[in-house]
Amino acid sequence: MSTNRAAQAAAYWQPIMLRALVAAVFGALTIFWQEPGEAVMAVAGGLYLLLSGAAVWMLSRRSEAAEYRTLLTLQAGSFAVAGLLAMALQAPPTFTILATAALLIGGGAELVLWWQNRGEQGSVLAKDWLITGAVSVGFGVAMPFFTHLGAHALLGVLGGSAIIIAVVLGIAALSYRFDARKAAAA
Repeated sequence: MSTNRAAQAAAYWQPIMLRALVAAVFGALTIFWQEPGEAVMAVAGGLYLLLSGAAVWMLSRRSEAAEYRTLLTLQAGSFAVAGLLAMALQAPPTFTILATAALLIGGGAELVLWWQNRGEQGSVLAKDWLITGAVSVGFGVAMPFFTHLGAHALLGVLGGSAIIIAVVLGIAALSYRFDARKAAAA
């Protein structure tokens, strides 16, 4: 692993792990909560988006991420604004619009970051951005089709994307941590 990629791994693993943990907790909540109402949908979904935005914002503040800061800040902002508005405006159609917008904007930003960083000289996060970006955009496109099914279905769709993101980013964060320790020991 090159010195630059090792430095990125060391800098990125914590915010990536935070985002993975937030997604895992939310995903588990959506699986095990049998009959969530609109308030649960709004608060749980809103907190998931808000905390995901905070994790992405933490990543964007790393000096190693300076060249990605604009798109990461766009992603963090879209998640945070959608999360706050979802908690304030508790209705399935509104939640659908907000979550869809956040997933499409955030996923789109990740796909652009992947495109700009693919190849050996790009960011260590490039492959993760491809997967999480595609998942976010895909679920964002699907979400409006579930609005008429209510809070449980909307949480299920958002929770499904969260589970995939949790697995991908959890594995990535642990790999980055291992790579950073290995590089530091060498």
